[in-house]
Amino acid sequence: MKIGIHSVSSQSGRAFLVDMVEQGHSVYGYARPSENGTCFVEAIQQQRGIYLERPENEQHEMSHLVQLGPKDVGHDLQALIADADVIILAHPSHFTQSSIKQLADAGIKNKRIPIILSPSRTFAVPYLWSILGEDYPFVCFSTNPYSCKAPSAGSVYIKRRKRSWLVSLEGAFTKEQIANIQSLFPQALLNTLPATTSIGNIGAIFHPAAYLLNYDAIKDAESKGEGYSFYMEGIFGNKKVTAHLEAIDQIRLTIAKILGLNVFGLKDQPNDERFQEIMNHLRDKEEEIDDIDQLRQVRHDYLREINDSILSAQHWLAYTYDVKRDPKETLGETIGRTKTYQQRSVPQSRYVEEDVPTGLVPLAAIGERLGLDVTPIKDILALYFRYYRRIETDDWRDLVDFPTDYIIRYLSGDCFKIVEPDRELEVVS
Repeated sequence: MKIGIHSVSSQSGRAFLVDMVEQGHSVYGYARPSENGTCFVEAIQQQRGIYLERPENEQHEMSHLVQLGPKDVGHDLQALIADADVIILAHPSHFTQSSIKQLADAGIKNKRIPIILSPSRTFAVPYLWSILGEDYPFVCFSTNPYSCKAPSAGSVYIKRRKRSWLVSLEGAFTKEQIANIQSLFPQALLNTLPATTSIGNIGAIFHPAAYLLNYDAIKDAESKGEGYSFYMEGIFGNKKVTAHLEAIDQIRLTIAKILGLNVFGLKDQPNDERFQEIMNHLRDKEEEIDDIDQLRQVRHDYLREINDSILSAQHWLAYTYDVKRDPKETLGETIGRTKTYQQRSVPQSRYVEEDVPTGLVPLAAIGERLGLDVTPIKDILALYFRYYRRIETDDWRDLVDFPTDYIIRYLSGDCFKIVEPDRELEVVS
């Protein structure tokens, strides 16, 4: 396949680049002509590849140079979309609308190339359809598939690849396009239900509230040149923050319940027995199977019900990081047992810059449309406006342009369809 990666100089863009090339695909990585993007392209062209750094891992994958040609990365949008089967947007979600407008100007609308939003966050696609047409095919990742960093201009450090993640297909796809997505990402659990990635946006729960409630402590540590563990100090070590995150999470789960979705973790209907039954069966099967392809199929089969559900933050930790569910624990206590978070986790500006406009803002808007009390979210937004001027971004997703019935229909999956191949060139306005 021919894969285009937009924002290839980002941390996840580099990780996608490495994996797509090593899988044998033809890849073009587009970098914005910024200082960072220019340095990345120059470094890759000079060393004729990107250096992959890996820690010790079960796959025994060693650090090595992934070879690239001189024209495999650059600043050419036409090269990005030329003959591409799939395009991956590998940057924070609050840049999505500006990137889609850029791609529209480059002529992508007539090509109907599926665009992967990694991740999409909440209620992204209706805004993008206003640019490219109501049924343009978008592939919404619930999360970034990688835990990764960019140690130097010409390298990427992939700490881990996620075992599985949710993906919602939104718009009109050919069967071949769907097969291509599944082939590229066999770990992905595909569905046609936007609520699973929009309402299932866990970043909106963990990131902005914990950052803003701990704002003074974070800034104090920065001023002293000291480290601050976002998850351990900011959530696990702070009962007030934990309680606030749980309150926001319950709003999210209540929205899902009103939409008629299956929910795990709702306060009065936790559904824990069923969740544990699914996870226990899966773990038993995983111990029996060594073949990676068989393991992926088993995960697909056993996680189908979870894939079509909305999980609480604690259930999500059990599902994503294999942190055994304990119904008696608070969210903070569960985070305290999550190995990924026990290592140093640094507060990042994107926890506010991205997750407020593309997470908390649309979540509050959806909740209000459905008649819910969203005070816990509004309290966090009030802190945001105390510490920040509204961030200049097209992606302030307050949903004011969308009627309530459309919001419900979109989240419920009414906007997906399969079309014949000759429809690929049809532009829908």
